[in-house]
Amino acid sequence: MTSIDVVTAPQDVLAWSRAMVETPLHTALAELPDETREVVEYNLTQQDFSTAALALLAAETIGDATQAIGVATALELAQQHEQLHADLMTRAVSRGHQPSAWVEFGDDRAVSAADALVSLAFAQLSRSEVMVLNVALLSVVDGYVQEVEMDERDDVDVAEYLGVAAAKHSALLACACELGALAAGASRSQADHFREFGDDIGLARKHVDDVLAIWGGATISGRPRYDDLVHRRRTLPVVAAIDAGADVYGVDLEPQELADLIEQAGGRKWCEQQAELLLARALNHLRQVKPRARAADELSGLAREITIARCAPARTPAPAVPSQSTAESRADRTPS
Repeated sequence: MTSIDVVTAPQDVLAWSRAMVETPLHTALAELPDETREVVEYNLTQQDFSTAALALLAAETIGDATQAIGVATALELAQQHEQLHADLMTRAVSRGHQPSAWVEFGDDRAVSAADALVSLAFAQLSRSEVMVLNVALLSVVDGYVQEVEMDERDDVDVAEYLGVAAAKHSALLACACELGALAAGASRSQADHFREFGDDIGLARKHVDDVLAIWGGATISGRPRYDDLVHRRRTLPVVAAIDAGADVYGVDLEPQELADLIEQAGGRKWCEQQAELLLARALNHLRQVKPRARAADELSGLAREITIARCAPARTPAPAVPSQSTAESRADRTPS
């Protein structure tokens, strides 16, 4: 069995992924009307291209990453589509470190851009790939519908919230990993493991995102501090604290006091532990496909970087330390 170490993903992996999809991405965007393209390009500046990286590295663990460029491009477009809709539905005022697209351009232009993006995503894929992506997008929609229904109830347990979180936040990453692997010639069994890998990474990332939305602050999360608590959202740390017996939103407390209450009830610790368990489970799925060592190390490092590694700065702020670039080592794998 191939050994996989959890290492920090070198920043050149994300730069490489961006370079791989940049040309087909901008070719696709060129088809949009100017007003729509302006919204998309604005939102694109906050993309880290981790979704494309997951698809490309899943392909490279099996065979040739270039076979998955179309899939990686499509999933980046689909990810943007979902983010634009998510910001609209939650009225999130920021995305990354800039105002959300609906704040900058208005609801109508944001909706139009999101709708155009999903059409462009489908155009990059084969018919069978479109079916897989469509199932993933329907899962996201179903998650939002379930969330609206749950917000009107008080008798919701942690398992239900986890199901909704998985539907909303894991489906596209699972799709990216599955389709990326299949594009490079993976067997059905290998593709299933990659789908489970992406599913676990997506849910782990959601746990971390919810922690950072409360305790991270704008510098780390790109969102106002305590934003979810101000809007009384029942995110995963909140639900875990309620499950532990804390009367989170039944008391009149300031956001910082609510954050302290949730942490004392174990909501933050539970989320961080769940993220670690999900990452470990994801890496076990990766081991099952007997991947190529170098690509597997980069994929496991990326998985760690977009999940549990992001919690550390929220607990112990530290200055950023520039890492030595290894982009030259990937020059031969980046299309010119």
